[in-house]
Amino acid sequence: MPGPLSAIVGKPPLTADDTLIVHGYQVLFGMGKKDPALGLTIAKKAPPPGQPHESDTTNIAIGCAISMTLMTIFTGARLYIRATNRGLVWGWDDWAIIVATLFSMTIPIIYCYKLVNAGGGKHVYDVTYWELANHQSMSTPSFALFYVAVAAIKISILFFYMRLTAFASKTWLWIHRSFIIILLICALVSLLVTVFQCDPPIYANIREIARREVKPICLPVINMAVGFNVWHIITDAVLLVVPFLMLWRIQMKWTTKCK
Repeated sequence: MPGPLSAIVGKPPLTADDTLIVHGYQVLFGMGKKDPALGLTIAKKAPPPGQPHESDTTNIAIGCAISMTLMTIFTGARLYIRATNRGLVWGWDDWAIIVATLFSMTIPIIYCYKLVNAGGGKHVYDVTYWELANHQSMSTPSFALFYVAVAAIKISILFFYMRLTAFASKTWLWIHRSFIIILLICALVSLLVTVFQCDPPIYANIREIARREVKPICLPVINMAVGFNVWHIITDAVLLVVPFLMLWRIQMKWTTKCK
């Protein structure tokens, strides 16, 4: 879907909005005194005339479509079986998987938006200033929602574990409850840290940066990503170990356990 009139990144601005966007990036990159009428200077230049312009737009669109289709099919099949089989009881894990699927759906939806309105999958020399600003505006939501979606998926798994150990002991019940609380806290912390990673919290609004003439001071993105990934790896390891611990306590032959 074509957007409003806007110059290609690297070219002089065509509109007042282009000029505002260019100046916002100049402030962000410490070049606030440079004339925005000259446009942004980009390191990678467009191919010579006649050479193809590479794009991953189609591949990303196919990946988003496949992921959304698979999430819908598997979640829908599970809920259908649960609802139509009288021998199965609807539980908290079913509600949790619905929430987890909805949060997970937001990620490919955001990427689809980027493909249409933010130059997703294209090189910067094929993107307009309007598309570049849109891409910037979606950077924080996509980063924040990803970790919330992952936490929601893990919480749904924990509710399923609670169903399996409901009659085992109160110890397992409190272990799972404590783990769910930890995941909720981690999801909330990751959401707040991502949203308020900058002071002032205007990193996603490049036009506001231009109006204020202020470069926001932000937490290092790499450090944030490493920190969030560490707790995800730890929780992944714990979720993987729990079924083996439950199986260990079951009174049955070793050969049966191995099977």
